[in-house]
Amino acid sequence: MDARFASMSGMGRGMFGGRNRGGGGDNTQPSDQGRGRGGFGTPSAESEALRKAIDSKASNSELKAAVAKYVEARKTKQAELEKAQADLRKVLSVRQEAIATEAGLL
Repeated sequence: MDARFASMSGMGRGMFGGRNRGGGGDNTQPSDQGRGRGGFGTPSAESEALRKAIDSKASNSELKAAVAKYVEARKTKQAELEKAQADLRKVLSVRQEAIATEAGLL
């Protein structure tokens, strides 16, 4: 169960920066560091590429390509997270599932 929890927990951080529900964090980062990703964790390569394309005023075709890659990466991460959550649910009791759901893990 620990490996499944760690796997699912890490995926959540990959998508959402590992921030606890309710905001959390130490608030020491400048506010613009979270731009485009809600201030969560380290941005993905696709997120960085999209940000660079936006900031450099890339052409419409370059922007469309960057958006498509970003959206596909998000879909992939979401699918990985959902699979990990399903795997975790298989080993949790009803009570454990309720606690994990309330904690924002499921």
